Amino acid sequence: MRKNMDKNTKSEKTLINIIKFGAVVPIIVISIIFTYIFVQYKNEELKNEIENLRVKFLNENKKNVKDEVNRVVSSIKYEIERSDEELKNFLKNKVYEAHSIATNIYNESIKNGEKDKNKIFETIKQTLGSILYNKGRGYIFIDDINGIKLLQPTNKSFEGKDFSNFEDPKGYKFVQKIMETIRKKGEAYDEYFWYKTQTDKEAYKKISFYKYFEPYNVAIGTGEYFVDFEKKIQNRLLERIRRIKFDDNGYIVIFNSKGTYLSHFKKDNIGKNGFKIKDKEGNYFIKDIVNFAKKNKEGYLSYIASARPDKNEQNREKVTYLKYFKQWDWIIGAGFYLEELNKEVKEKELLLTQKHEEIIQKIIVISFTVTFILILLSSYISKILFDKFNEYKKEIKKEVDKTIEKEKLLVQQSKMAIMGEMIANIAHQWKQPLNLISTSNSLIKLNKEFDNFSTPEEIDEAIENIDHSVKHLATTIDDFRNFFKPNKIKSVFKIDDLLNKAFKLLDTQLKNSNIEVISDVKEIEVYGFENELLQVLINIIKNAIDELFKIHDKKFIFINAYRKDSIVVIRVKDTAGGIPKKMLDKVFQAYFTTKGDKGTGIGLYMCKQIINNINGEIRVTNVDFTYKEEKYKGAEFIITIPFQTSI
Repeated sequence: MRKNMDKNTKSEKTLINIIKFGAVVPIIVISIIFTYIFVQYKNEELKNEIENLRVKFLNENKKNVKDEVNRVVSSIKYEIERSDEELKNFLKNKVYEAHSIATNIYNESIKNGEKDKNKIFETIKQTLGSILYNKGRGYIFIDDINGIKLLQPTNKSFEGKDFSNFEDPKGYKFVQKIMETIRKKGEAYDEYFWYKTQTDKEAYKKISFYKYFEPYNVAIGTGEYFVDFEKKIQNRLLERIRRIKFDDNGYIVIFNSKGTYLSHFKKDNIGKNGFKIKDKEGNYFIKDIVNFAKKNKEGYLSYIASARPDKNEQNREKVTYLKYFKQWDWIIGAGFYLEELNKEVKEKELLLTQKHEEIIQKIIVISFTVTFILILLSSYISKILFDKFNEYKKEIKKEVDKTIEKEKLLVQQSKMAIMGEMIANIAHQWKQPLNLISTSNSLIKLNKEFDNFSTPEEIDEAIENIDHSVKHLATTIDDFRNFFKPNKIKSVFKIDDLLNKAFKLLDTQLKNSNIEVISDVKEIEVYGFENELLQVLINIIKNAIDELFKIHDKKFIFINAYRKDSIVVIRVKDTAGGIPKKMLDKVFQAYFTTKGDKGTGIGLYMCKQIINNINGEIRVTNVDFTYKEEKYKGAEFIITIPFQTSI
């Protein structure tokens, strides 16, 4: 029967093993096959995506530079469309100003009693004749109803002559328009052609504006050659275009058909001819740009650029969109560097590759997860899992109990470690009061044995010294007892009072080590376990004292406490040189100490446990700082606890 039982047990184990592991092998095989197929598919997909990405980026950059060029061309066309109106308004304003000046001179002269109209007119001529604009090109003229030129500042020989039948090179008698304006007592624009200088062989279009001046039955006018005004518009546009920047290295370049730079990011290039500039392969690429633009009117051209805005590097391959604006003989271009494109594609390619790898990792994780779940299910069905679970539960409970006991022991050890140091402090603090009591007591005894040994005042002072010393001893005992009292009741207390208690308990060690405490503590009331926070502060300050004891330089401990929104921040730093970097992450571990046999390694561990239990945080870092124009380095402990003033 025992053999059958053994056999059954063996069969049960075999069956359980089949349940637990029978599905594992097929799942692993399927997972490997599926993963391999998927990886191959994703690799192919990745190649296609990278190629599509390169094409997409190239097209996007091409579209971008084309849009920039077309935007400039649209701006040029818009300026041309409004240039005629702008020029007319400009001329009209100039004539209106001159008309207003003439009217004021006339009215003021009449008002002042001047009756000689010829004299007044001469004053008007002198004043208007002095008005020049557009670098001396623009001036004010006056014609009468018979076509006699009365004012011509730039050519005095014309004054007094009859121009009524004067014709421009196209046969247009433009002075007749002035005479008609006077007859109608109105104002008018006119267009005609004339030579800019006496040596010009080509006549240029000129736009003029005339306004009737009633006191003398004349017309006041001015005019401007359209080509000069257009040049002004071009210069204004070129200055605006030169400042256009897009992307990191994008700019607009403009040449004329003679290869002269009209706009470029390098201001020094403007006005220079680029036909002699060669690329690294010896090609006259500016000449190629001009020829391409004139032939194709617009399109993309690849070439080796000689410069780029953000670097001194030269000879970088560039793709530029060019457009020929025939009306002004301008070749407008904007481009991008393939180096930049390749960089962008590389970055996107890296992201795609990472994403691809993440997907593969997810598939692997899913495969392993499914396998693991099946193993867990098969294990769950078996009774062994249930038994093991109970065993684990018992073990865990045992470990938890051990941990709790260990925590209690750590708390006790921490208290006892501090207690030993506190007793030494108290013994030192008691020396002076006890000596004073002894001296005063001796004085009283001597007065018993010898009459009038001391004055009544000296005896009173001795008694008072004994009284003060006894009170000091009692206060020291109370401070010591209160610190070690197992008080787990929350109360309201002040942070500055708490720090004063800590300094009082550590006063002897601070004085013996010649340590100066610099305190900047705001008056903050909090609600919590006072003794526990006091224990934390004493541990941190005690550690600082121990480290400062090792150095011979100036010794400082800086305490800073303040409230920030809903938390209270306490900072404690010293000038002991800091904690070795490799130890910073270990200082809050149980039994970790840098003091060898002199340290327990539980002080800072308990500090962290106490702060964590009140939903606070404690951390340490090394800091460099300056105090009174001297540089120091030390460790800084930063405690943050929730701000709470009541339940």
